[in-house]
Amino acid sequence: MPMIMPEIAIQRLIQYGIKELRKDKESFEDIFCFLSMDPFMKEEYGPAFVETIWTFFTEEKLRVVQGWSLNIQTIPCYSVTLASDVEDESKAAIGDFYGDAEDYELMVSPSTVMLDIGCHASKSSDQVLWLYYILAYVLLKHKRVAESMGIELQTQSASDWSRENNKIPENIFTRWVRMRVTVFNTWIGDRFSGPYNLDVELSVERLKNVQEEQFEIDEL
Repeated sequence: MPMIMPEIAIQRLIQYGIKELRKDKESFEDIFCFLSMDPFMKEEYGPAFVETIWTFFTEEKLRVVQGWSLNIQTIPCYSVTLASDVEDESKAAIGDFYGDAEDYELMVSPSTVMLDIGCHASKSSDQVLWLYYILAYVLLKHKRVAESMGIELQTQSASDWSRENNKIPENIFTRWVRMRVTVFNTWIGDRFSGPYNLDVELSVERLKNVQEEQFEIDEL
């Protein structure tokens, strides 16, 4: 019955996706085959250009960090930042109740979470472009892995690249991906004790006395 930590889960997912992709050049080439196979694009880019991207991807130390720890020493990198975490009323359960177990109640709280994933590079804006499409592939490829960690209903949108001069005192190129996910936080609750749980025993004699008292009042 976990509390889901989406920013940590997505950080781990990207790390896993990068590791797996570095072992699979064929899948990597599929990501960028538009540049090497399309007749119109091949004239300008081609397989040699894709090989340049592969060299960058496999030889650079590519970190995945939490947004608050981002600094010039970690770039090129991906950063993951929690933008918002809002309880989703449309999916909420009455009293947060999810179900009964033998000795306890299972409680649930669904939340809609927004994550900002930054693709950061310092040498050129091209690197940001490459990082973005690698990230898009990883998020799509490993959706089932994310679901196994409690990250559900994933959608994402992206912005164009920009320089992050206002955040880091260097010429850092960045493209942001806004990821929207749903998580269901669960925990063990104490079994509710209401009036209907109390053991109330009325003896026949006590009930008779109550009825006699009520009769005397009515006679008055």
